[in-house]
Parts: sequence; C-alpha cells; structure tokens
Amino acid sequence: MSETLEKKTGEAADARIFNVVLGTAGHIDHGKSSLVQALTGIHPDRLKEEQERGITIDLGFAPLDLSNGTRVGIIDVPGHERFIKNMVAGATGIDFVLMVVAADDGVMAQTREHLQILRLLGVPDGLTVITKTDLVESAFADLVAEEVAKLSAGTCLEGKPVLRVSSKTGEGLPELRAALERRLSGLARRSDEGPFRMPVQRVFAKEGFGTVVTGVPVSGTVAIGDQIEIQPLGVGGRVKGLHAYKHKIERGRAGHSTAVNVAGIERHEVVRGMVAATPGVFRPSTLFAAHLIHLADAPYALKHRAPVRFHAGTVEIMGKVLMLQGESLPPGAEGFVQILLEEPTVLVPGDRYILRHQSPVVTLGGGQILDNAQQKRKRDKDEERADLAARHACLGDRARLLGLLLDYAARPQGAKELGAALGALPETLAKYAETLKKEKHAVVLKQGETYVGMRAFEALAQATAAALTEFFKEHPALGSIERPELKRRIAIALTCAPDELPWFDDLLNALSSRALIKCDGNQVALAGRERKLDARWAERARQAESLLKAGLLAPPDLAEIEAQLRIPPKDFKEVMKYLTETGAAVEAAPGLCFHAELREAPN
Repeated sequence: MSETLEKKTGEAADARIFNVVLGTAGHIDHGKSSLVQALTGIHPDRLKEEQERGITIDLGFAPLDLSNGTRVGIIDVPGHERFIKNMVAGATGIDFVLMVVAADDGVMAQTREHLQILRLLGVPDGLTVITKTDLVESAFADLVAEEVAKLSAGTCLEGKPVLRVSSKTGEGLPELRAALERRLSGLARRSDEGPFRMPVQRVFAKEGFGTVVTGVPVSGTVAIGDQIEIQPLGVGGRVKGLHAYKHKIERGRAGHSTAVNVAGIERHEVVRGMVAATPGVFRPSTLFAAHLIHLADAPYALKHRAPVRFHAGTVEIMGKVLMLQGESLPPGAEGFVQILLEEPTVLVPGDRYILRHQSPVVTLGGGQILDNAQQKRKRDKDEERADLAARHACLGDRARLLGLLLDYAARPQGAKELGAALGALPETLAKYAETLKKEKHAVVLKQGETYVGMRAFEALAQATAAALTEFFKEHPALGSIERPELKRRIAIALTCAPDELPWFDDLLNALSSRALIKCDGNQVALAGRERKLDARWAERARQAESLLKAGLLAPPDLAEIEAQLRIPPKDFKEVMKYLTETGAAVEAAPGLCFHAELREAPN
C-alpha cells in the first residue's frame, strides 16, 4: 500500500514539472542570487564559503512554482570571471535566461562575456532584469536600460522585455513573475526523445542511499530500476531513486534538474563533467570536428594548434584547435576545425561548446560539434570542407544527418556505430532509415542492425558483379561461386580482410531481392548470365561426355576419365560439374557418373 502511495506521489510530482530550465547570467554582485531568493524563497548559495563571503562560487538551484501549479527549475550561476567555467557548466542546461544587470553599475565585463557565451550556446530565449533599482534614481535606470538595449542587439534578448526590480523592497517582482509566466507559456518543452544523457553537475554521497549524481538531462528519460553508465568512466549502475526540485519522481526527463541515486557506482569515481547515460549508446572521444565562430572582439587570430580550454556540457578540458583551412582564423570569422582534447568526453553532433584561451583566460568563441569520430581529417581539402558544411546544414534534421553519414561512408554501417555517431537509439535509427529507404537515399540491409547509403550500395553491387564476372571468366564451366570465395574477392577489392565484412550475407540478400544475383544456399550466381564455353573448354566437355556415353551401364570411373583427358584435376572437376549442372551427366555415387541418356533408355 505504501509503495502504491509513494508511486502516485512520484507521478503527481512528475506531472507538475514543466521541463524547461531558467538560468541567471550577469556580472558579479549584480544581485542574481538575491533575485532567485526573491522569486522562490530559496537562497541558491549552498556552500559555507559562499555564505561567509557573500559571493556565488558554484552553481545554485531553486524551484519556481508558477500560478498554474507547475514548477520550473532555476540555475543560478557565478558572476566572477574566475568562475566562468562553473557559469558555462550551468548555462549549457538552460532554455531561458534571466540576464541580470545592476542599476548602480550598468553593463560590466561579465555582463558582456556571459551574453557572448549564451549566444554561442544557442540559448533561445530570455529577458533582462535591472536589479537594485532602489539604489538609483529612475533617470539613471533609464540610461542602464538604453545600454542593455544596445548590448542585446543580435542576441536572444533583442526586443525582449527589460524589467526593473528591487529584490530588497519587492518593487517590480509581481511584474517579473507575470512576465515569466507569459513567456514560459509560449516556450516549447524540451523533447525527451532519444537515449538518456545527463552531464553531471554535482555528485555526492547521502547516508543510507549511496551515490547521487545531479544535472539537467539533455535527452531521453530515466526511470527507477533502469541501468545507466557513467562515461567516459565506463562504469554502470542501477537507478535506485530519482528526485527533482526536492520531490521524489518516477521518471527524470530532458529539460529539468534531476538527482539520480545510483547503486554500483562509488562517489569517489565520479566528477563534474562526466556523463550519466543509457548504456552502450555513446562513444567517448578526444577528437571532434566542429564549426567554430571566432568572436569579433577576440584580441588576435586563432592559430593552428593553439592551446585552448574546451567547455561542453559540464566539462572543462585542455586541448588544441586544429585548423582545417589555412593556418589561422581571424576575429569575427567562422570556419571548420578539429578539436583535440587531452581527455575523452561524450558529445554528439549538434552539441554546443565554448573555447577559451588558456592564458589569458578569456572567451574566444564556440560553436557546434559536427563529428565525434576518432579520425583525423585532412587539411585544406575541399571534400572535407564540403562534408562538414553539409553536416552543419542538417544538424536540426537527424534523418538527413543519418543520410549524410551513410552517403559519405564507403561501406555499410552497423546500428551501434551509427548510434554512437548520432547519439540515437536503434529504434530511432530504424525509423530514420525507413524514411531514407522510401526516398531511395539508403538501403536497409538488416532492419535494426545494418544500413548503407545508396551510393555505397551501388558501388558494392558493381564490385560484386565485377567479382562474379572475373570469377566466371576464370572458370567458365561453373555456374556459381561459393560464398566464402566471393567474400574473399570482394574483400580484396575493398582492400580489407574478409572478417571486416560482417554485413556480407545481408548484402547478398539485398542484391538477390533486386534480381541482381541468385543465391542458392552456399552458391551465388550472376543473374542473367548465360553459361557459354570457349572452344578449349567445350572440347573437354565433349570428350568427357563421349566417354560416359560409350560406357553405357559400365562407364569408366571419374579418375579414369580424368587420366584419359590429361587435364588438371581442378579443371576436370569443373568440367564434370558443368555436365551434371547442365543435365548431360548424372552422378550415381562419389566418383561415378552415367550419361543422362541412360535414364531415358527403354528397359
């Protein structure tokens, strides 16, 4: 009974959560944390050091209850330049920003840098709050509002409300709440499709429960009893419990802060920046192809192999930028690069990232991940640029991106490999592949397991036909080839080993269904081929057939015929196979054949 009640309570808490996340941004001491407390009744600073110093150092969290009974989460970020990495870790999980500017200070350094980061991270919506209005005259607040309007041009805040608030007196708070409710009502909820993936923001051990990891899932859902793994650690565990905004829930979803109590993983093994995910889907990597926007106010051009601080999700890793076009990227320019990291992390195409200089530590740019394959690309090659440009153009359409991956792959791709490349579940890939199949952009070799682009399929069909044609040129008496021999020949054509073709039988099935070849057990024939022997082979066949026919009911055994014809054993075997397959001879027992006319002779 208690379990049923607890489940119903969890389901009720699930239903209340509006799965979008609000986040603060702005310069230090502009009143972000005080604003969160004024809106929610909860001060987000949780560390003793933060409370003693009166400065936000790490991420803070608080739930905001709306008048319609739903609840959204707020992530409060630090404003000090020394803690930008913590700000980025929080900003990557938000859908709506509250840009906070103090009326007595106006726009400051981190106001600008935070707004740049939000733009690079693709945060879609927000509004500006001018705080501490009780400290200045109205005319001074007007000047700050004008300054904010200029700063927000070209960002998600352009044309959005600018509200004035005093967290101390409460002035403007009702208007801010009303504006938030209006804006959130039109904000699309985060989709929870795909595999579960949650960049870890915090990890702690709770007595009686064990390890707890928290964060904002970027895709998928997780339920009590599910298995998850921590990447790139590669350690798995079972979900024992879930909480969101201080309430037990039955299922965590993309777009709301979630605490996951997991069994089988030790607290000391997990750190911020790791990823909790559906097992067996994602592939950690240290090399990523990406589109990069170099900020216009960057102090100098970004050079090939420049050392950088790489931020994505909640991770910060040292790395290098590898230019794919030219030796440098000037301020204000965009380009395609590869980013080589010192440690592996989990990212998929479409993920946003930030690059900062290692010294001085300033934001230089960012963009989107295009490819997570651990494969170094060639520099200054038009085909590489065309590939990455095409990937960048279809990041919002996963089916098109799958089609692109298949188009550029020379061989069939397995569902596991494609799932890792896209961050997609097998059932999602199957759905996308069916769409591509109907549009004649791809071929499904084996549903849920193997797919190939149309261009690669046609090339493989040609390679198979060429291998068969070459074989029958060498062995004109044979009507078919054995599968292992055909596999060997195709592997040679593709410059690989036969065991690197796990999809070989599926390819033959697809070619057979299109009447390009004929398969009969272990034998493969070329569809439409008419078996014709040249003069030399025709004479051998005629001689063997004559000896069988002359022997009537007591024909010579095959060894005798072979000796009389004086031809190599391999050629003789093919001659006899030709006679039996074309109906001129009948095999009575191993090593013994009769001429076919004996079956028709009268008793």
